[in-house]
Amino acid sequence: LKDEISAEVKSLVALAKLDPEQVIVVEAGSDEAKAAAAVESVQLVVQDGVEAYLPLSGLIDPVKERKRLEKQSEKIEKEIQKLAGRLQSKGFVDKAPAAVVDKAKNELAELEDQAAKIKSSLEALS
Repeated sequence: LKDEISAEVKSLVALAKLDPEQVIVVEAGSDEAKAAAAVESVQLVVQDGVEAYLPLSGLIDPVKERKRLEKQSEKIEKEIQKLAGRLQSKGFVDKAPAAVVDKAKNELAELEDQAAKIKSSLEALS
């Protein structure tokens, strides 16, 4: 995934109006990624193993960013409750094909991971 994103950096820079000197693409979980996350930044994208960090220094309004993250968190929590309710329903688990149940479990795990990352971003803004 890193290679695919790296190949599209010019497009990302143009679309997001970023400073190309400030854009780096690193492998998730690497020391470079941990260093990027440690800088006072906020996580913007949380999906499919992709994490984007935007430095806070003078670039965003922390109040607006907090509201955005809280709204995103509320939306994800609703989706988590909906999926968890479906998975706790004996009728769904017993009657649905195994592939559908597995897909729902995977979606729930992904949503819970996203929720944890958003919570982390909110704590970083405090």
